[in-house]
Amino acid sequence: MWNVLLARAREKGITSILVCISSQNEPSQTLHKKNGFLECGRFLNMGRKFGLEDFDVVWMQRMI
Repeated sequence: MWNVLLARAREKGITSILVCISSQNEPSQTLHKKNGFLECGRFLNMGRKFGLEDFDVVWMQRMI
């Protein structure tokens, strides 16, 4: 899956891929880190899940 995505992005001249993930979604952050993404930004206290716990929005980037 990743190889196809990266190949198509390169064909279109794209040089980086950005994703935004809830700080509470640790499995997604781990998956992206394993695939070469690095945290490049974080918006603090962007939301509240079920009215109980604040969460950040984490931006991750992979250069291709």
